[in-house]
Amino acid sequence: MEELVHYEVLARRPGAAMHLEAWLEDQSRALQMANEMIGCGEFIAVMVVRETRNPKSGKFTPLVIRREGDFTSPVTRKLASGDLPPPRCRTGADLYGPMARARIAEVLEAWLARKKITAFELIHRLDLSETLRNAGGEYQHAVQKFAVPEALLRRSTVHEVIKSLHPVIDEAATRLRVTTQANGFAALSLSTFAEICDDLADVHDRLFLLGGAVAAYLESAEDWGAKVERVLNLADAAPEDGPGRDLAMHVLAMPMAEIFNINAAMADLLGPELDPAGHIAALAQLSAPDVAEAVSAFDSVAATLLPKPTAIGERLARFLAEPRVNGLRLALGRKILGEIASPKRLRPASAEGEVEITRVLAITLMTAAEHLGGAEAVHEAFVSRSHAMVGTEFVTAYLKVARTPMDEALALARLMESVVGGIHKRQAVRWLQSCVTSLKFDAEIKSTKLPAQARLNQLAALYRRISRSGGKEAGIEPLLQIIGDLGGKIEADAKVLAQFRKTALPPVQKLQLLIRMAMGETAPIGPATERARLEAKRVMAQPETIHELSREPRMLHQVQTMMNALDRAA
Repeated sequence: MEELVHYEVLARRPGAAMHLEAWLEDQSRALQMANEMIGCGEFIAVMVVRETRNPKSGKFTPLVIRREGDFTSPVTRKLASGDLPPPRCRTGADLYGPMARARIAEVLEAWLARKKITAFELIHRLDLSETLRNAGGEYQHAVQKFAVPEALLRRSTVHEVIKSLHPVIDEAATRLRVTTQANGFAALSLSTFAEICDDLADVHDRLFLLGGAVAAYLESAEDWGAKVERVLNLADAAPEDGPGRDLAMHVLAMPMAEIFNINAAMADLLGPELDPAGHIAALAQLSAPDVAEAVSAFDSVAATLLPKPTAIGERLARFLAEPRVNGLRLALGRKILGEIASPKRLRPASAEGEVEITRVLAITLMTAAEHLGGAEAVHEAFVSRSHAMVGTEFVTAYLKVARTPMDEALALARLMESVVGGIHKRQAVRWLQSCVTSLKFDAEIKSTKLPAQARLNQLAALYRRISRSGGKEAGIEPLLQIIGDLGGKIEADAKVLAQFRKTALPPVQKLQLLIRMAMGETAPIGPATERARLEAKRVMAQPETIHELSREPRMLHQVQTMMNALDRAA
């Protein structure tokens, strides 16, 4: 048996003694919490202790891995007693509630994963319940993990909470044993499921009785895919309407909700080859398949990045479309947004690919916002994601691919398009500005290897991309001015307009090219476009231009409209 490890975060407030604030299994999260606590000013000392349980002796060995602050000042006040909140689990039936099942799944995560079962099955099957209680140290460790946050909430000791918890567990175990031995759980089959649901619809213990029958039906499933398929088969065989269908969908949503929270199970269902971004995209297709399909039809890039749904994924999507499991769909939406908001990389093998898939996910999830808790919740998730995407670590990985300085600037502009939130847009602009003002960018843009007009076209494309995606909140004006000034220097040094004036093009064609340049299509807005505007006005006033335009009234109208627009922009 392997060692069991957890991390305790202890802290003290001014005048108070050390107090256990959290019990976690993730070291990085424990250290992060300690840093946040000491930084907020509410606590004067924090300590993180690594507790390792010896599987043979059952004893815990503590090791302090983080200690900071004032541990020596005297304690001048005690915690106020007040009215303590009631225990969250007072009877055996309380262990079957959604919050209790979630805590059971959390504290027994490793044990349940080894058995490939859910907490729903554990509390509805006598054989699994007795196997766990006979596990000895692992069972006691789970009880202790359950008791620590309860003790924190009630301002009690862990020992007292464990002492009060054992009668609750014994009561639930007795109820399960009596019902099982009395054959109280019906033997399910697809042909009898609808009838059983209708018969139990008005029974007092209907959730418990149908839950036990469903848990027994899932026993023969050898893997997560088979388990989900059995749940979906029952959903297809459920009563078509009425209280019986309400009961069936309510009970079937319980194990499904727990399976959605098991990463190994979802990897089996959606495809083990998917990276985190692909996994999120597949989950989004479960929650809103029509939206994902519409986005793929509209956006060719999205069509290549969004994974194709599996057969069982399509069945899951149909199950989630049932109005009676709307809570399950919303819970899945919260899971999706939680993954988006997390600091982990979505596409670790390719930062560039991560930028692309993030953009596609943003379009898809914003379109499907009503299925995910609302547009504001989706926006907040992508604001958190954007924080990581403009960080030094990510940008360094993003620019690690060999690029020319201009390609690097265009890539950073693409990054700016993909992040949301004013502070993150401004950080992306700072990265862009450092690129555009670098010596290597200046050397490339002034190099004569490319014709001057080609370099002006590149700057114009960069200018337009930044203008389109920046917005006022990003503070892009200084950056745009730098790019415009660079364009002006290139045009002046190469005498683009002077050479253009000498070309033998017809006046109207020359005028159209000048207007395109003045409007920012072939040069960045700035000194170069202003000079192009003045040159266009000069050409427009020439007698040969007026004569040629007078023969084509439609062309004359178009040119006058564009010239008026240029004058207003100036």
